[in-house]
Amino acid sequence: GGEGDQVVILLEDHQILEPTFLECVNSLLCSGEVPGLFTLEELDPLISPLKEQLESEAFDGTLAQYFIRRVMRNLHIVFILDSSNPNFRSQCEANPALYTKCQFIWLDGWANSTMSRLPRMVIPDIEKERSKFHLIHNSVSDSTPRQYLASLDVYNKVLDTKKRGIKKKQEHLVAGVNKLNEAKALVDDLKAKAAVKSKVLAEKQKEADEALNEITARIQQASENKQEMEVLKTKLGEETVKLEQRKKAIDIELAEIQPLVDEAKAAVGNIKSESLSEIRSLRAPPDVIRDILEGVLQLMGIFDTSWVSMRSFLAKRGVKEEIISFDARKIAPDIRNSVEALLEKNKKSFDPKIAKRASVAAAPLASWVKANVQFSIVLEKIGPLEAEQKGLMKKVQKSQMRVENLEKALDVVEQEVAEMRCRFDKRTTEASRLAIELDQATDTIQAAENLVGKLVGEHTSWSCLIHHLSRSIPRGCQSRVSQEMEQGRWSGTV
Repeated sequence: GGEGDQVVILLEDHQILEPTFLECVNSLLCSGEVPGLFTLEELDPLISPLKEQLESEAFDGTLAQYFIRRVMRNLHIVFILDSSNPNFRSQCEANPALYTKCQFIWLDGWANSTMSRLPRMVIPDIEKERSKFHLIHNSVSDSTPRQYLASLDVYNKVLDTKKRGIKKKQEHLVAGVNKLNEAKALVDDLKAKAAVKSKVLAEKQKEADEALNEITARIQQASENKQEMEVLKTKLGEETVKLEQRKKAIDIELAEIQPLVDEAKAAVGNIKSESLSEIRSLRAPPDVIRDILEGVLQLMGIFDTSWVSMRSFLAKRGVKEEIISFDARKIAPDIRNSVEALLEKNKKSFDPKIAKRASVAAAPLASWVKANVQFSIVLEKIGPLEAEQKGLMKKVQKSQMRVENLEKALDVVEQEVAEMRCRFDKRTTEASRLAIELDQATDTIQAAENLVGKLVGEHTSWSCLIHHLSRSIPRGCQSRVSQEMEQGRWSGTV
């Protein structure tokens, strides 16, 4: 009534549960309303939007009457009643609007085409039996379409009950077969894991063997290093003894001459600068002074022995320190021989008393010359001993360095061996753990294979029963599992 849409209400007699249903419909057909259906509060929002339409149509009445008029114009009621129903006559007589406001369309029977298509609508899953229902119905005298629908409904319920029972049994069997398949898959998975563990175990055992071999090699190397170190220590002791003997021999040779050289150096250090200046101021020095200075210059490698050269030498700053710090090892054999010849030729010039009378500074210089010549002779004599001592010292240092390196290497090897032992213990522990797990997995696999082997017969019988059950269900009613089995897509092997 409010929207102005055409509406059809379709009612069947089985929907009329109470007589009051028909009374309401009778009132709706007669007056366009059902008394007490809406309250004023509920009706007002329904009819208020119709004011403009009422005015445009110039309707002579109230807004509620206009709403009822639209309801009677747009609402259509269709009844489907079974005339064989014992209540059919009484229902029609109690509600006269069914006669006065409705049109009757009598249908004694349905066409064969309708009867043959009706099972497809009521039992959509059926296939082979579709064409048989209407033949069975037509073979019964005085049968009505209502009875035909009732027979289809009963058949559908029986079929549904039977189908649910078969499906339930089939699902139990499929679940059992699936459990067997899962057990087989579990056994296969355990085998795969056991193979992986076996491979890892072999690797761990190989690593442990390699670690053991490496430890053995390291220990052998450490033993060899220890032997070498002991030999070196023994040799080092022997060489040290030899070195001490050479040092003692050198000290004996130097014991006599070294004090003379030190004494001469000390005497030169006590020479006063005025004494040297006094000698330098002479125009023509005495032969004693000339011979002594000539010996000094030759020992120090100065071959110009003229008086000018001598004066220049004495005039140098730090000449005393240079003489004192002079190293006799620098005296060449030819120079020493020349100075020896000078000492032999002019022996008196180097006499301490004569030299002292010539100059206070001359006597210490003369002693220094003689002491260094003698020191050079001794150094030449002990040269082979010093060379041997030097060689022995190099050998001792080399042996000591080798011993230190071997000790460090031994420390490193011991540390590496300790680390290798830790790794070896770890790998051995892992290998033992894997071996235990592998034995347990093997026992589990063997037990599972025995169990699965015993259930092969049950699996085969269950699979055959599932196929038999799937064939007992009409094709359109088969479950997904049944359809897959029929199409060859379901595997039940174990």
